[in-house]
Amino acid sequence: MDVEPRRYLGLAFEALDPVTGKRATYDIDTDLYDLSQDKYREFAGEIERDIIEFLGNLKKKAVLRGNSGSKFVLVFPLDGSCVRVVQGRFMSSGSSHPDPAAARIGGDYVPVE
Repeated sequence: MDVEPRRYLGLAFEALDPVTGKRATYDIDTDLYDLSQDKYREFAGEIERDIIEFLGNLKKKAVLRGNSGSKFVLVFPLDGSCVRVVQGRFMSSGSSHPDPAAARIGGDYVPVE
């Protein structure tokens, strides 16, 4: 986790499938927005809340890992929906689902430990 409150805020998370060795990554950050500017304060607050919620879900074992075909997948609640992160050949892609069951398609899911 990187915190430089006046300029940047971010969390980079990487999970490893203990069986296949595949990895999936998920980033929550303020990107290139300069947080020293007042116009981005609300955005920074949203990122802070997302990071806190993600870490809380990790602690509660609500961040799940599984497989969909040959892809390693992470699924977790965030900001009132369920996020599904799929690791592609080079990058991860994320999608948001209102229904947690829709995010968990493709196989059995277990908590990330």
